[in-house]
Amino acid sequence: MTAQAASDLPIPGPRRAWWLREALAAEQPSLLAPSLFGDEVADVAIVGGGYTGMWTAYFLGEMAPDARIVLLEGDICGGGPSGRNGGFLHGWWENLPYLVRRFGPGQGLRIAQAADEVVDGIGSWCEQHGVDAKFTRRGYLRVNAFPKVANDWAGSIISLERLGAPGQLVHLDQEAVRAICASPAFGEGVMMPSAATVQPAMLARGLRRVLLERGVSIHEGTAVTRLNPVPTGVRLTTARGSVSAARAVLAVNAWAAGWPGFRTRMLAWGSYMVVTEPIPDLLAALGWTGGEAISDSRFTISYFRTTQDGRIAFGAGVGNAGYDGRIGPVFTHDRRAIERVVANFRHLLPTLAGVRFDDAWGGPIDITADRFPVIGSQHGGRVLYAHGFAGNGVGPARLAGRLLATRLAGRRDSMALPLFERRQRILPPEPFRYFGARAIREALIRLDDDLDAGRRPGLLTRIVAQVPSLLGYQFRH
Repeated sequence: MTAQAASDLPIPGPRRAWWLREALAAEQPSLLAPSLFGDEVADVAIVGGGYTGMWTAYFLGEMAPDARIVLLEGDICGGGPSGRNGGFLHGWWENLPYLVRRFGPGQGLRIAQAADEVVDGIGSWCEQHGVDAKFTRRGYLRVNAFPKVANDWAGSIISLERLGAPGQLVHLDQEAVRAICASPAFGEGVMMPSAATVQPAMLARGLRRVLLERGVSIHEGTAVTRLNPVPTGVRLTTARGSVSAARAVLAVNAWAAGWPGFRTRMLAWGSYMVVTEPIPDLLAALGWTGGEAISDSRFTISYFRTTQDGRIAFGAGVGNAGYDGRIGPVFTHDRRAIERVVANFRHLLPTLAGVRFDDAWGGPIDITADRFPVIGSQHGGRVLYAHGFAGNGVGPARLAGRLLATRLAGRRDSMALPLFERRQRILPPEPFRYFGARAIREALIRLDDDLDAGRRPGLLTRIVAQVPSLLGYQFRH
């Protein structure tokens, strides 16, 4: 098999993500969600039809069945990150050392336990509501593919054992790793047994169907152009109408980088994916037939999993940063980013070098100064928000939606206390943020490439790559 030339690789941008096209094609004729025309009144207005917004609507409906909920989405539900991500479903066990540093041992462990609910919770939810999101619980394996760098997870495993949660992360030697996927590039690994995968767009579209059946008023193709606090709550303005509500939720993911009040606290970053042709025989030759999710240990992480028709969906955080919160073609049409994703694929899975790629797509992810979500409120509690999932929101967005719904319903939830209103470090102003992020991105990619090849990175590369931590930003947990 001859490797696919760069000029022959699929072009990102012209079509919706492969996941979303598959989900839309599988849908039965469903309830419509027409654009908003005219004025509506609601108890709660939700801006954003991705996981965070839809889980908020779902849990609020459970807690306050009589609440009038209006959800406004500029595209279609699942048209953003919720319909194009890798479908990795897991909690925050690998982040436990950070959670303990940030919130203390007791609270840190409780947050990790609450975050882990999302796996069983989503699996049960799909079964309850007849949503075929291809839920597959076979664990998440992170491998060390750096030939001359030691693993970085020993401290997390020790922390879990010390805090009374052993077994949530399990060290695997190289032989055990290659029993899962026999790539010659893989060294030792760490397994999170509780993790699962889903077809992300089918989960998003399933959420949409359930909400419509439950009476949530959803308006797709309805971008919010202005949000104004008013004496009775908030007023959301759209191109052809408005919604007046007692409270509102901003669940807009990376687009929050363009909202006033968030520009200096979040960065939009590009992440791209490809999907191969069906290769079930080659997957069998690798022994990778269990459905495990896998990633490497690069900072510009490569993440990959199989599909039920025998493909590999493979992504990497090698895209560019946006300028001043603007979401544009740099996040969706970057052919150079696709070439880098494919190069990572061929490095990590060298026996599949001749496999062809059928599709490619990309989009922005939202990164905060500590690479951890923020959940909070503005305008005296009339506006709530959640964002900053750093491309890992399939599970945590459910947790965020539950916490937002709890606050909206006027209930107290002890898990919400440390996560709500936590202070975030301010990012540098533009244009320093944009040019600095681009320079650091290139240094991080070069650093990862050098470590992949077993080389010692150059001094300048190491200095630039360390700038975020020297400035107090926690981009690695």
